[in-house]
Amino acid sequence: MPRSHCPHCSHTLAWYDLVPVASWIQLRGSCRYCSHAISALYPFIEALTALLCVLVYLSPITPLFYGAYFCLFSALIVSIRTDLEYMLISRFFSLCMIPVGLLLTALQLLPITLTQSTLGALAGYGILWLAATLFRAATGKDGLGEGDFELLAMIGSFTGPIGVWFSLLCGSLVGSVLIALYLWITQKGPNTRVPFGPFLALGAFIYILYSQLFFTLCMY
Repeated sequence: MPRSHCPHCSHTLAWYDLVPVASWIQLRGSCRYCSHAISALYPFIEALTALLCVLVYLSPITPLFYGAYFCLFSALIVSIRTDLEYMLISRFFSLCMIPVGLLLTALQLLPITLTQSTLGALAGYGILWLAATLFRAATGKDGLGEGDFELLAMIGSFTGPIGVWFSLLCGSLVGSVLIALYLWITQKGPNTRVPFGPFLALGAFIYILYSQLFFTLCMY
């Protein structure tokens, strides 16, 4: 409450202003009523959600696990949005989701054991906590936020220790390249704060969608 409205002029939006992606394009990225710019994050998240739904359907994921991965992907999508916009990751979509991952695992609605889910959550938090602690001791600066620890712990509760390793490895590799490119293009200094959560989420998406293909290739 209230229903969807422009955050700048508070005008209530009509249904035709809320069609995913299409409305943003039709309005040329600005409010119909006050002409204030509409963040490109809106169509980005809408397109990302649609893309992930299609990829899940086309992937070899067993339909039994769709519900659990829907919960995980929804939490990751929200976390991507808040981290990009505010550099914050809500604990409602990280720490509070860990018991959900454990419960779904216990109900055999995820392809891992309860032990793997528990170890994944502990490893996800512990690895980044240790890295951040060592970095702070060496430089006196904060390199990672607690939200990143908690997000990776949540990912681990749904994917296990291997999922944590893959998400962190993939997120770090992709993140290093894209962050370096961003700093080079914008000419910003090395101390510029950049959100890491979206890259962890990307690693989790890739692991869940393509881990079977990845491990099959590794066998040959």
